[in-house]
Amino acid sequence: MIVRAVALKCPRCASRRTFIRCWLGKFERCRSCGVRWRREEGFELGPVALNTVVTFMALAVAMTVAFIATAPDIPVLPLVFTLGAVAVLLPLALYPITFTVWLAVDLAANPPGAAEQAEAVQWVGGHPVRQPSSPAQFASQSDSAA
Repeated sequence: MIVRAVALKCPRCASRRTFIRCWLGKFERCRSCGVRWRREEGFELGPVALNTVVTFMALAVAMTVAFIATAPDIPVLPLVFTLGAVAVLLPLALYPITFTVWLAVDLAANPPGAAEQAEAVQWVGGHPVRQPSSPAQFASQSDSAA
């Protein structure tokens, strides 16, 4: 599920028609399987925290490498501007990825219940929801449906 999420596919159905509308916008649900991206109140805190942790780790690694590579004459001003740009641009670049990864973690920890599955089926128009357990199984289902 995590691999699908990193590839910006729906973690549940592996479809590219996920809830990502544009880089910073989202649909309410995956357009293929109907799973909601906001499964409970406060869901957004998880992706924001994940984004923050990844950004801080990247900044820490970059600072460490820069300090070791340029010691003893550390170019402070260029380093501050470069790391400042990374601190602003990296969270924007990771925004949709952290949402899909957090949804994958949430779906693995709390699988959809019967009511949530029924709501998803109703949302996609009464068609059964595809739920492959692996990407290989998804590929075989797609081949047999064609």
